[in-house]
Amino acid sequence: MSKVSLLKKLNIKYPIFQSPMAGVSTPEMAAAVTAGGGLGSLPLAPLDFTKDDTTAFDKLDKLVDATGTTSVNLNFFCHEIEQEPSQVQMDNWRKLYNDGIIDAKFKPVVESMKFANGNVSFREVEKDQEKLDRLIEKLRAVKPAIISFHFGIPSTRTIDELKKFSLVFGAATSLKEARHLRKSGVNGIILQGIEAGGHRGQFIDKYQPHLDEDLSTQALFHKVKQGLGNVEVYLVPAGGITTGDSVRYYLNHGADAVQIGTAFLSTPESTTSKFFNKVSEEDSTVMTALISGKPARCVRTPFIDAIIQSNSFQLSELPPYGYAYDAYKQLKGKLSADGTDIGFYLAGQNHFQISKNKSTLEVMQELTKGLAL
Repeated sequence: MSKVSLLKKLNIKYPIFQSPMAGVSTPEMAAAVTAGGGLGSLPLAPLDFTKDDTTAFDKLDKLVDATGTTSVNLNFFCHEIEQEPSQVQMDNWRKLYNDGIIDAKFKPVVESMKFANGNVSFREVEKDQEKLDRLIEKLRAVKPAIISFHFGIPSTRTIDELKKFSLVFGAATSLKEARHLRKSGVNGIILQGIEAGGHRGQFIDKYQPHLDEDLSTQALFHKVKQGLGNVEVYLVPAGGITTGDSVRYYLNHGADAVQIGTAFLSTPESTTSKFFNKVSEEDSTVMTALISGKPARCVRTPFIDAIIQSNSFQLSELPPYGYAYDAYKQLKGKLSADGTDIGFYLAGQNHFQISKNKSTLEVMQELTKGLAL
């Protein structure tokens, strides 16, 4: 499809989307990307619209207001609805973390962790028609440029309603997933390559990660572009795109836009800027599901290595996503207060290419320099 028509629909100058990056990005980052001519994104995964949606709506308003524009991408997680963990799963998690953290003085802290669902899926909202209708009306009032989903998509009925006032995008890691998204009626597809930092958006074979083809962003983009043929859907590669040259490569080969996250990690608008301004090019990344319950690419640290090396459990023997992640976040907060860092620093494989000590706007200027559309 036409890059120019997409830019006009989104009211932006450059076909660059900021990755939502829940827990890392800020409204200030989204505002700076938008000021730089791209499309800022706001992750809504931390908001629970299944309970007191008035409070959630107020938080949504504050996030949008902080960006200063509705030319923004509002991103939801749409994973399967997980069951509460069993006692065995919780005990296994405590053993894993006691073994991984090593320092015996933290054992009582690990043992005290509670397990709550910290990442409520959009699918849980869909179970309550009244709440779903209120959320859709709220989104209609905000009228964001894009509403996007990760870990899957909502029902076709919901997608059709959202498309009445916004473009709807989903994320795919394979041609099979891209075809599923297109049949469901989305306007665009984020093509997440294996290089990408953060959580892997795999949703069709989600319980069988060994079936993941682990396609690079380049391979995935070309495979989907060929596989979908002339089907009218916007294609937006994501993963390993950290320089102006890589942006131009995809745009020159037919991408409608690109999505970028890692390039912004060292900016002051990132919550993890302190870490990424110090990280070395020798610090590699690894894909692990042991922190959140879902596969995610992060920088290897002594803590991450220790958790991986001490693990003796299958993923199904540990608490599911949402519950595992919430317990980890509680533990991280308690240990941070003691001066111990067990950070889970999400980043793509090309993090060594990021510009240190520069603002988001300066990074946008680097990415768009000489970009002809």
